Amino acid sequence: TYTSGPGPLGSQRGDHGCTLTVVSLPGRPWPASPRIHVSQWPRNERSPLAGLKTTSYAENAVALAAAKQRGASEAVMGNLAGQLCEGTGSNVFVVVEGRVLTPPLASGCLAGVTRGLVLDWFDVEEVSMPLSIVDTAEEVFLTSCTRDIHPVHAVDGREIPAWPVTAAMAAEFRANCAVDVDPR
Repeated sequence: TYTSGPGPLGSQRGDHGCTLTVVSLPGRPWPASPRIHVSQWPRNERSPLAGLKTTSYAENAVALAAAKQRGASEAVMGNLAGQLCEGTGSNVFVVVEGRVLTPPLASGCLAGVTRGLVLDWFDVEEVSMPLSIVDTAEEVFLTSCTRDIHPVHAVDGREIPAWPVTAAMAAEFRANCAVDVDPR
């Protein structure tokens, strides 16, 4: 975490130099395939913090808690325009008519490292699409540095029984990462 450093209480910034804090904890394994919940709360794609990874995590925590109450392990959010944006700790991709699609950065999503690798290594289109696309997509998968390519087996009550495109991409992603552990 990189901050502006010590300063007065409130929103004012100090002039004592920046502070960098590094925390390392063991990770927990993800379920083989998560159930996701479509959050009722949108991401503000016009926020000055859109696209930034900050410690202002309250909105994500609330959306994730609501997802967990519904038996899901991740929440996917739209933005104020009603377009698909991202998960609380992941980027989201959908497969529609065999095409792999993901929201563009203009949607307000983070430019995740794994998202960037998927865009570099595969034929993926960045497309603005309605949040409701997750209700009809043939496949849905999440990406993050702790998930890699992670197939979704259910969106709220809708089951997604097979992920042929996602499984092929995940296998190739693992192979690419085995060749170069630091591809960026």
